[in-house]
Amino acid sequence: MSQNPMPGGSGDMDEEALKRLLKETFGDALPEGALDGLDLGAIAAQANLPQDPAQLRAAAAQMQQMFMGSGEGPVNWTMAEDLARRAAVGALQVPGAPAPSGSPGDPDPTPAQVQELREAAQVARLWLDPVLAIDVPAAELAAFSRGTWLHRTLPRWRSLVEPVAAYMAGAIGEAIAAQTAQLGEAELPGGADPAGMMERIGGTLFAVQYGQAIGTLAREAMGTTDLSLPLGRDGEPALVAANVADLVGENSLDAPAARIFLAAREIAHTALFAAAPWLGRALFSAIDDYARGITLDLDALDEAVRELDLSDPESLQSRRPEDLFVFTRRAAQERALEELATTLALVEAWVDHVTSRALEGKLPQLDALREVLRRRRASGSPAEQMLASTVGIELRPRRVREALSWWESVLATEGIEGREAKWAHPDLLPGSEVLSGTPQAPRPTPEAAGEDAEAVELPADFDAELEKLLREEEGGTDASGDGR
Repeated sequence: MSQNPMPGGSGDMDEEALKRLLKETFGDALPEGALDGLDLGAIAAQANLPQDPAQLRAAAAQMQQMFMGSGEGPVNWTMAEDLARRAAVGALQVPGAPAPSGSPGDPDPTPAQVQELREAAQVARLWLDPVLAIDVPAAELAAFSRGTWLHRTLPRWRSLVEPVAAYMAGAIGEAIAAQTAQLGEAELPGGADPAGMMERIGGTLFAVQYGQAIGTLAREAMGTTDLSLPLGRDGEPALVAANVADLVGENSLDAPAARIFLAAREIAHTALFAAAPWLGRALFSAIDDYARGITLDLDALDEAVRELDLSDPESLQSRRPEDLFVFTRRAAQERALEELATTLALVEAWVDHVTSRALEGKLPQLDALREVLRRRRASGSPAEQMLASTVGIELRPRRVREALSWWESVLATEGIEGREAKWAHPDLLPGSEVLSGTPQAPRPTPEAAGEDAEAVELPADFDAELEKLLREEEGGTDASGDGR
């Protein structure tokens, strides 16, 4: 190997020093002899690597963390969880993305917030029970910080995204291995493994992407079921106190009404997933089916690699996997994605349907609260858009509207018991072709819906009525004070 110093003035570094740095950086991924015969100075110049020794060492350290991963699977979860925690408290600013929304930091729920949310849950249970033919969960609603939401949902996130990342990583390795095999072993000095290296790069980029997305959701999610997926512990409804307060303040909502509305949605989701244990498994299975058989576009990868700037590891970390790895969908994947979108829409629409019927005539700003959620669903945060594009988790507004009309039709013709019976088996639920042809349902009759014929008058003083209702529930007495 030549010993010509690399250009750069007083900070010049000879090729032996560069070789040592590269071996320290890539370790076992760079076998003995892999660098023999290569003009490292020319390679460094072409790759736009920094020439200053200190800068090169810093770049090498960052690249080592980025490229080598942790050997724990298709996603570097050590890095992903660290990024998620930083994003959850608003300490991570993603290049090109808007500033973190919501209140700063990760405040613990105050005693007053915990009491308010639990009182809201008590009212929500009372109002949900008459309109449901399934059990309302008795578990007390939990009040989470953003960090607690992250901790409780991370196990489910891992099971959700790892199948997709695993198939993607496998596609990357197979595609690169097939391409390098065409070059012949003579073109691979020292037995270097470019396929393994690209898989590790993919695992790190997936970690960056998923970590940022999950941490961002921790600042946006009201509870553990916002995406119509069971992300929390089984049978445990929960709300994120700081995010609920942000939603109320940003939209000028009536705070007690908003808390009851959000608690009712979380409890209804929890009740549904408990009543239909197959449902959560079916959603996770659909995500796995969506990822199965994925293929990599090598032409797009080649173009993306040529644009990488190895002198700037921070810019590399900002690259999304879809910038580097472009995957194609097969017909089977498209069918799985359609099935997933339809099931998510049926879950979301059922929850909207039952909570609206439970709260109608009782809750101020019910229409405004529903509209706030519709707008959030339609716009979709960057984190939700990422999950839709990579994992297939997407609540499509039109599909949700179609599903809502279908549930109204079922209630009108089969009543509450018939509606809930649809969740007994996936074959009883409609497919996308059925939903797209569902007419707008007429309003159910009182007999079919199981409701009083007369509309409930909206209380003139909602706060006073709410306090009265809570006192009656806690004391076990009716309005006249007689024990029940």
